[in-house]
Amino acid sequence: MRITVAGAGAGKTTTMASKIVDALASIEVHQNIYCIAFTNAAVSRIKEKLAEHYAEVPSNIIVCTIHSFLYQEIISPYYFLLFGKQYERISPINLPNDPSFKNKKIRELDDRGIIHISVIPQRAKWVVVKKTGDKKEDRYVRSQLVNTIACYCGKIFVDEAQDIDDDTLAIIQALDTAGIPIELIGDPKQDLRGHESFRKLLNAHGADISYITICHRCPQKHLRISNTLVPDEEKQTSEKEEGTVNLVFESNIQPSEFIKKGNYDLVYISARNKRFETHSREDSTNNFESLNHEISEVVKQRYSKASKYLLAKLSYYLTHCMIRDVYGGVEPQNVIRQYFAGSLDRQQYAKIISTLQKPAKETAEIPIVSTIEGIKGQDGDKCLFILTTDLAPYLFRENTTENRTKNKLYVALTRSLNSLTILITLEVEKKYGNQYIRDYFAELYSE
Repeated sequence: MRITVAGAGAGKTTTMASKIVDALASIEVHQNIYCIAFTNAAVSRIKEKLAEHYAEVPSNIIVCTIHSFLYQEIISPYYFLLFGKQYERISPINLPNDPSFKNKKIRELDDRGIIHISVIPQRAKWVVVKKTGDKKEDRYVRSQLVNTIACYCGKIFVDEAQDIDDDTLAIIQALDTAGIPIELIGDPKQDLRGHESFRKLLNAHGADISYITICHRCPQKHLRISNTLVPDEEKQTSEKEEGTVNLVFESNIQPSEFIKKGNYDLVYISARNKRFETHSREDSTNNFESLNHEISEVVKQRYSKASKYLLAKLSYYLTHCMIRDVYGGVEPQNVIRQYFAGSLDRQQYAKIISTLQKPAKETAEIPIVSTIEGIKGQDGDKCLFILTTDLAPYLFRENTTENRTKNKLYVALTRSLNSLTILITLEVEKKYGNQYIRDYFAELYSE
């Protein structure tokens, strides 16, 4: 196993693509190279980089998301052999926060031959690593399955490896033990999911780690701030001497007007508050899937003799119309009344109303901005970072604990190609004082 730690803007995608091209010459003709990423956007970026090397990406280079890899290459072909169950499809619907309701929903899907996306790593681990209660024959079958995978898997690359969880880590270690060459590239400082599994892997493989410390994105002025958050071996340098860091205090501006006039490429905050609203395209997609799931359950009960195709088509149509109406300004309860005319029982109504969410609307007083999670992987020439009280202790070095919150700050500070503006919220200014904040940055740049 080989591991590369590459900070923000280090050219991870370009490095990964080059390594894949080099690896293709060393595998057997019947083997595949798998490049695993954690988002569809990352998959697209890797494919674009590979397209610079090939007129057409070879069929035995497979670039896919982690969930696609685990499902297509492990669960779909092998889960039945161990557990006697075949899944028909994957569901990304939103799950309840309450653990008991969450597990109940996962079981409901499972009974219908549907696997929820959140449990794919766990189910894949059951196939290649272990499951509680394994018998001797299960362990034998599992060893044969892993050997089969090793026959056609020439090499696995894992991009953005900081996003792996413990189940995925166990799978990677099992495949590595089986003799499959594995190479990971990632940045533990950008672990926004809080798994900390990649950091565990780094601690266990200290001698096998290489570091890329050049930053092609941010000016050195920006790195002066972000480098205060990271271990010495991960501190970055940049050849970009230009660039600006600007401090703005919310007490001196009207936020919505300031943001509009600023023409920022990216505007982001840790979490919404009373004065800044957030929205996410991913949330919208998941809300559609969640609503469609609940409507399909109602439609299936009402038209039990209809074909699966017609039920799916009707459910999709109703979901689209209801979301369209809510986004058009109709209250959710009125939308439900319009399409179901009081025919839902109390439980069905509660499930649908909870997923039929009214979108946030920007007003003159409340601007809509992105979350830090939402802008991860993006950059812009001119960025506005809204500093809140959860991140401020890490910025001012009061708290040095390695955790998800500190990682969010690092990501926030490393998005800009040129101009980074830090908007100090009212709460942060009240806690630390205007002069303390100004003095902190003045001292930082005098060091």
